[in-house]
Amino acid sequence: MKRLIPILLCVAAAGCARISDLTSDAFAQGNVGPERFKLDDRACTHDAEVQRSFEVRGISAENADKHRIFNRVYAACMRANGYKERGGLGYFQIPYDL
Repeated sequence: MKRLIPILLCVAAAGCARISDLTSDAFAQGNVGPERFKLDDRACTHDAEVQRSFEVRGISAENADKHRIFNRVYAACMRANGYKERGGLGYFQIPYDL
């Protein structure tokens, strides 16, 4: 029973973690110049905001759902532009709080 309590606490804490919108920090710039990277980031942010407002309109979505919609679209857009997710910290595996 003593071993079960820490496991349950970790599961509960993970479920309560705040999820935030992804930013360009989650992607490696690669060989692209900073101006192009910023332009792509802004375009992907805009696309994700539009998709989120479209999907959420008319329904009652929780904050986490709104962030998941944004993150799904933003990440797909950045990958489509050739950017790779940064490794090591698991940006897409765990929610992170900005």
